Amino acid sequence: MPKSSARRNDTRRANRDRRARLEELRKQQRAAERRKNYMFIGAGIVVALGLIAGAVIPAYEHDQAVARKNKPGYQAKPTAAERAAGCTGVHNDPVSAAAIHVTQPIDYSKEKYGDTSGGTPPIPPSNGRHNPVTLPDTSRFYPVAQKPRPERAVHDLEHGYVVVWYDSKLPANQVAQLQSMTQLPNFSRLYVVGWWQGDLPAGKHVVLTSWGRTDRCSSASQSVIGTFYSQHLNSSIAPEQGLGPITGSDNYPAETLPASSPPPSTAPSASPKPSTTGSKK
Repeated sequence: MPKSSARRNDTRRANRDRRARLEELRKQQRAAERRKNYMFIGAGIVVALGLIAGAVIPAYEHDQAVARKNKPGYQAKPTAAERAAGCTGVHNDPVSAAAIHVTQPIDYSKEKYGDTSGGTPPIPPSNGRHNPVTLPDTSRFYPVAQKPRPERAVHDLEHGYVVVWYDSKLPANQVAQLQSMTQLPNFSRLYVVGWWQGDLPAGKHVVLTSWGRTDRCSSASQSVIGTFYSQHLNSSIAPEQGLGPITGSDNYPAETLPASSPPPSTAPSASPKPSTTGSKK
């Protein structure tokens, strides 16, 4: 074979080998780039999953915590102000499935719905059966001596009002303080109702209630009442939150009706004059 042909063959083989090596290098480079892309994509997925988990898990835990706090039987820890007033903290009472109207007096100590934490009887009531007529709001302070019907106050709770109950052992100056609170414009949906059927349970002489919520206290604290009022006024669980009073005859037998008395003065013993006219629900 002539030398020129041999050189051409050698050159062709060298070119083929060079092209083969270049193609192999390109394959290796493409494979390396794919691996790098996979690594970037994998790292991005891990970061994205971490961000999603960081957002979802706290939200889920928050929702679970809120759900626990809304369950019947939940007992909130008392705040510093509540502890100073001898309060137990807000309790989620069992809530009546139906707001049933009755015209006869109710023995609330035997009712199914109410705060029984610590073995206390479920009084005063925070929901359940009640009279078709609310307590009038002409005064919103109902002293123990007037024997106000709790069945009517429960109807006020159904409308989203806040009711503070007290018994005969609460000192007179604290009763006067409670009465004065009902006259303040910023407590326009607050009732103070005397509990005349014995002492309130658990050695507590003041009980704060909204529909399905109870906080038992040893003494009257305007700070504690103000916080409870702002947090539970027109509660979303009250079936008829935002409605006003319903006045009229309460259909009680005459011997169970509280006697009418003059409009309240600044003295704790003053009594509101119940309204006897109006429309029923």
